[in-house]
Amino acid sequence: MKITKHHEAIAYDAPFHSGVDTKRLQGMEIGSTGAFWLGLSVYPPGSSAGPSDIVGESIYFVVSGEFVLHCNGITETLQQYDSVHFVKGDHRELVNESDSDAVLAVAIANPPKAS
Repeated sequence: MKITKHHEAIAYDAPFHSGVDTKRLQGMEIGSTGAFWLGLSVYPPGSSAGPSDIVGESIYFVVSGEFVLHCNGITETLQQYDSVHFVKGDHRELVNESDSDAVLAVAIANPPKAS
């Protein structure tokens, strides 16, 4: 078992993110996991992720707030407790167009191990 208290989470630089506070909760530099890592991202108003391609299978879960998701030509509004599953190669952009912070939990497949 590995518990990570929020104050112990490690900030990381998420590619293609603008104005987003990203923290790693499990996996990678926080501690070994088998198939995925878990992060928590706070998106202030006007912040965004993408547009970019998903690099590994991912699940996003809206903890609070609201996002506008553009993915593969489809636009959807995501609200609290909504989730989305992406496969590698999906082209997405996620934007907080609201006047309040929005919080997103992300579970992302670990990168392949180098041979």
